[in-house]
This record gives sequence, C-alpha cells and structure tokens, in this order.
Amino acid sequence: MSLGFFDQLLAELSDESHPRTVDLRRCGSAYFEFYAAARSLHDNVDSQTSMKPFIDRAYQEMTRLPPSESLCWRRLYTDACLLYAVSEVSDLVQDDEAATDAVHVLDRAIIIAGAPARLDSIHQLIKDIQENHLTLKPLKAFSGHKRSLTQMYHPSAFSLGIPCIHPPPNIFGREWSQKPFVLQRHGYVQGWKALSSWASIDYLRSIAGPGRLVPIEVGKDYRTEEWTQRLMSWDYFLQSLDFPEHPAQPQNEVLYLAQHNLFMQFPALEGDIGIPEYVYACPDPPSCYPAYKPPGNTDGLIINAWLGPRGTVSPAHTDPFFNCYAQVVGRKTVWLAPPDVSDSMYPFDISTSDTVDKSRNPAANITEPSMSNTSRVDVFPDSAEAEQASRDIFPDFWKEVPQKAMCMTLAPGDVLFFPPGWWHAMRSEETSFSISMWF
Repeated sequence: MSLGFFDQLLAELSDESHPRTVDLRRCGSAYFEFYAAARSLHDNVDSQTSMKPFIDRAYQEMTRLPPSESLCWRRLYTDACLLYAVSEVSDLVQDDEAATDAVHVLDRAIIIAGAPARLDSIHQLIKDIQENHLTLKPLKAFSGHKRSLTQMYHPSAFSLGIPCIHPPPNIFGREWSQKPFVLQRHGYVQGWKALSSWASIDYLRSIAGPGRLVPIEVGKDYRTEEWTQRLMSWDYFLQSLDFPEHPAQPQNEVLYLAQHNLFMQFPALEGDIGIPEYVYACPDPPSCYPAYKPPGNTDGLIINAWLGPRGTVSPAHTDPFFNCYAQVVGRKTVWLAPPDVSDSMYPFDISTSDTVDKSRNPAANITEPSMSNTSRVDVFPDSAEAEQASRDIFPDFWKEVPQKAMCMTLAPGDVLFFPPGWWHAMRSEETSFSISMWF
C-alpha cells in the first residue's frame, strides 16, 4: 500500500483542480515547498528530504488559527505525517523502532489534526505497518502485591436519586427531554459485545495492535495547576488500570482517557456497541436551556470514550448538549443538579482561576467567562474534613444545591439521559469504561 499511496498522493498534488489539492494550496508557499519535498522523497526514499519541517510548521499554524480557518494546515499536517510514515518503513529502512515511530506519527495525525480526507488511508497504513513490521508482545506480569483499597467517602451533596424508568419510553418526547432518567440494565445495551470484551486488557490491546498512542489526562483534577495532557502508549496506559486478568501496575500519577473519540482511532470498537435510537429523536430545546442547538457535525452526534481507574473524578460542570451516557465496564457514581442552581455553583472564570496557563485548562473559560461551565466545589470530597472545609468556603452551594441534586451509581448496562445545561460530576468506583453520546 505504501508506494502505491505515495504515487496516488503525488498525482493529487500535481492536479491543481483536485479538491484535496485546492485545500492544500491555501497554505500558500508552504504547499509548493511540500510538493517539491514530496517529489524528492518519492524519487529517492533514502534521501535526506524530511517531512518533519512541514509537520512542525503545520502544527504551529493549526494551534494559532481557529478551527474554521485551519483546514488547509490540518490537511498539510496529515499528508506530511503520511509521507513521513511511508519513508520510515520503506524497503531500505526496516526495524521495530522506525515502524513504531511511523505508527506514532499516524496516530498524531488522527488525534491532533483529525486526519481530514485521509482517515481510511491512515487506518490501512497502520494495519500494513503492524502486520509487516511489528508484533504485539505479551505483557509482563506484575509481581508486586495488589494494593488494598480504602473505602471512598460518601458526601452529602445530594438528597435525591435519579429516576429509573421501566419499561423505557417508546418515544423520546418532551416529557422525557426535560429531566434526567436512567434505564437500568437496558435491554438494548445488554446485547453489546462491549460489556464483556472491553473488560479484557488482551482484547483492547488486540483491537488496537502494537505501537498505538492515545491522549491521556495526567492528574487527578483538571482544575489544578498540576493537571496536564500527554500522548501516551496505549499499552502503557492500559497497564495502569485494574483488569481481571492483569492487575494495575503501580503509578505515581492518575491517568485518564477522557472525552476522546476512541472510535476514530480504533474503528473496530464501534462494532461492539450500538447507538440508541433516542439520540436521533431531535428533541426540542428544554425549558431550562432554551439556547440548545444540536452538535454542528454531519451526524448531529458526538461520541466520546471515558476510561480510567478507581477514584477518577470529573468535576461538576455543564455541557450544551443532550447526553446519552452508557456505562460499559465497572461502576461509576453520577451527581446531577438542575440549571437553576447555577448561581450557587461557584463557577470558574478568568478572575477566579489560579491556573498559570489558562489556555490549556478546561476550567478556565477564556472566550466567555460569564458562561464558565466548571464549578470550584468538590461534590465528591475525599473526607468529612474536606467536606467541612468546602462548606466553609462555598456556603451557598451547601445551603441551596444538595436539596435539588441527584446521585446514583451506574452499573454496566445502565444508560443515563440528561438534558443540556444540567450540572454533572462523575466518580469511578473501580476501573470504568463509559461512552457519552452528545446529541
């Protein structure tokens, strides 16, 4: 596939009317330099011509421009990554390190640029590299003692349970679009292969294959200055989690794969689930959030994966979409509160965030501080002492919010629905794998 793809890409670049070339030409002189470098690399794959300067330049431009203006640079980034990977695994260069580097670069094209117009080609090239150059090596068994688990503190930040509906409503009409509800052990979800397969580290490794990278949040809480994000080996991340056949390796950091379109990287996983019909119901804006608009992508649907260890917390925040949240592996506790408590939620904004680099922290809403969507209150405090300290710092929250807040622990097969604008927080009670569907 490699050299054939190289020929195809050069043919596209030489055709000024080709839709993909039209996009790239908006990069100006960088396009012509890239085309010349691609021809040089094609004519002599062992030459000193490098795609790295184009990858770096495109990345700088992508991060500088708003998404609506960065398509040409995301295209250049993706194509440069593809040619870099092809050159790394040419017939003249064959070793595990080069092949792994090639797969890493292709994963970056997916994660960072979204691989516009090239996703299928990237998937195929990754598969070819894995089959011809890499082997999925057995995991090393953890020889230490399994850590004893301390009981988690149960706070008093709620007084209500989330309503459980049985049988499920046939129509997702206005009655059910105004408030949260849970479908326990939902029959549609009970048939998902994911409920059993995703609890296996061996299965998750085999689906991805060797050499893969994923974006990981590092740190217990994204509201803190210590929190960061890092591209990390899929194998390394999986070994930080507890699985029945493979206990977690000890970690000094909390690692969390959060709000990531994992299906874009590992499309085979999508065949292990189904999409509930509710997400295509096109509900009207709820009375509590009249500004609601569905996602602006083609499907009107955003699907993300959430995979992390016991104790992983997503702080209380709001989202602008309806959410269908399916619990697949492990148990996760969910806290919910209606939009009308917002005045008592102590949300972050520019003036209250202590984070030095606010641009990388989701808790600091730079573009619209008055609409900041993350609370400073820990609705899952670690201890009674921490809860009391919170009561002293955030008295309005503890006076007004718990009487309206709901809480429930989801089990595998449970599906939670809640409207846009509702405050929600999550805590994993054990290794947890969840899928959110915004619609």
